[in-house]
Amino acid sequence: MKSSRILVLLVVSLLALSFSYGAMATGNQQPLRHQDAKRVHDKLRLMRMWKLTEYLNLDEETGAKLFPVLNRYDDQRLALNEERVGMLKDIKEELNKETPDEKKLGEFLAKSEELHLKMEKLNQDEWNELKKVLSVKQQAKMLLFYRSFDRELYRMMRERKIVHKPTSKPHSPLDPYRH
Repeated sequence: MKSSRILVLLVVSLLALSFSYGAMATGNQQPLRHQDAKRVHDKLRLMRMWKLTEYLNLDEETGAKLFPVLNRYDDQRLALNEERVGMLKDIKEELNKETPDEKKLGEFLAKSEELHLKMEKLNQDEWNELKKVLSVKQQAKMLLFYRSFDRELYRMMRERKIVHKPTSKPHSPLDPYRH
């Protein structure tokens, strides 16, 4: 469950970044606005809700318990990820200095480990709550669901040319949008 949840978060982040790169390639140099990223996340949540309802054969009562749990943990996961991205930016800035401060880098690394542990705890807490809501069969199906959902998201993004197959030569993230 942990790795598939992290993969979903990664796919969502890639999707948001891809929309941002697409906007820049069309001449709009503004990065993806927070409200646009939120709209993307909301659409993905709706799609997940619809697919999960169907895949797990959820009744109304179970769905009413399940989706608030998933959404709450998604929100917490996104907040931790935003914090992680900011911390990585700080690390990059420090490393780009002529003489990086080892003490600051050590603090950033400690923060990175702390965020990693928080994410693991968040994932475990979420799974413990889901076990209270879902039957054992639904729990098992949910593990399989995330694998197929991730693949479906990737397929859809590839069809829309948001994600491209890796090539053997290194390139800029903007290369696919240059003609």
